[in-house]
Amino acid sequence: MNKEEYYDRNYSFDEIEIDPRFKRCEKEMKITFGVQILFTLISVFVAYTLGKGPVEEYKYIMGLPSWWFAVIVVTIVFTFIVIGITKMVFKDMDLTDEGVVEEKKKTAEA
Repeated sequence: MNKEEYYDRNYSFDEIEIDPRFKRCEKEMKITFGVQILFTLISVFVAYTLGKGPVEEYKYIMGLPSWWFAVIVVTIVFTFIVIGITKMVFKDMDLTDEGVVEEKKKTAEA
């Protein structure tokens, strides 16, 4: 392919071959956004349900309201969820022009 063919803008989008890495990245992006939205909704729900009512009726743990610790527990749980998704669902990809989507290769160090 010469330089003129490379920069030619006379083509249809239907002729462009979709890189499988783009599809993979789109899937991983949707998973990431879904987990973030779920984390936000659960954290806000926990904070509002445990934090409603007068302050005098709050239950305190180590001087902080119980809803605060519930949100911390949600954060810890979602941290492990994200670690699991990263290890089991996300895949390494070669970012060169001819790159392919590959499974992570586990290396055994002796």
